[in-house]
This record gives sequence, structure tokens and C-alpha cells, in this order.
Amino acid sequence: MAIAVAIGCPAGGTEPTSPPAGQAAPVRIAAGTLIDLVTRDSISTRKNVKGDLLYLKVAAPVVADSVTAIPVGTIVVAQLTRADKRGAFGKSGKLDVQLLYAELPGGPLRVSGMLEARGKRGADDGLATAALFCILPSVATGRSAEIPAGSEVSGRLVRDLWIAKP
Repeated sequence: MAIAVAIGCPAGGTEPTSPPAGQAAPVRIAAGTLIDLVTRDSISTRKNVKGDLLYLKVAAPVVADSVTAIPVGTIVVAQLTRADKRGAFGKSGKLDVQLLYAELPGGPLRVSGMLEARGKRGADDGLATAALFCILPSVATGRSAEIPAGSEVSGRLVRDLWIAKP
């Protein structure tokens, strides 16, 4: 199974020029900052359908200058954009997941990125499937695609993110 992800967070506003009197300068979380995510639930072509909302969690805090911009456990909402079920003649299932936003206390933070999985297929699957199809045609199918709960994925911010320093 292949799992890939990229994540981006557009800046919540424009880059600050100077902080108001008595306030500290905002902290910049630079584009390219890594975000560690983990799947909360398993995702599978057996149980999920295109359009399902899915949930991931931030696995490690995103911190800059001692300010936590995105805390551990923050929920990232995603949507299943492709859920091709396994098929006859060894056709494997396929999953594509589009990240939508992170649920932060100050409101949703738009994120972008993709997660994908393909059902595994061995070198001998084609021949074995053809032989099995001749004997038991209703059983000769490919493998379902699955992303297990707890799967670790990484992403990166694609734009700078500015956080007010307390």
C-alpha cells in the first residue's frame, strides 16, 4: 500500500508590518514546516464511499519561538475523493483523500494535500487470478485498498502562517 500526503496552510491574513503598541510581534511558521499527522480511523474501499468525511489528528505540535501554532490532537478534516472498489481479474481498490481544514480554537484553518492508497498486488497475482477465475469466477477479485487507523503521514506547510505571540 502506498500512502502519500502533502499539507499546506494558507496565511490567515496578510503579513504584519508592525505589532500594535504593547503587543509582541507575531510568530512566523515558515512555509515548508513539517506537520506530522496520524489517521484516527481506518479508511477502506470496503466500508467507505466517495464523499465521506474523514478525520486525522496532528501527532506532534507545530511550534515556533516557544509558541504552539498547531497543538497535538488537532483534528484535520479530509474528504474521500476516490473509492474504487476491488474488481474482477485482480483489479485492486484505490483510495484518494483530499485534506480540507484543521479545526483550531480560533476557527478552521484551510489545509491542502492528498493521501492515497492502492490495494497491494504481488508479481504472481495476475496469473493466480486468471487461474482462480477459471475455477471460481465469483471469487477472483483484486485486493481492497486500506489505510489503517494510526497510520503516520507527514505534510508540509506550503505558505507562511502567522500566530499572535501571547
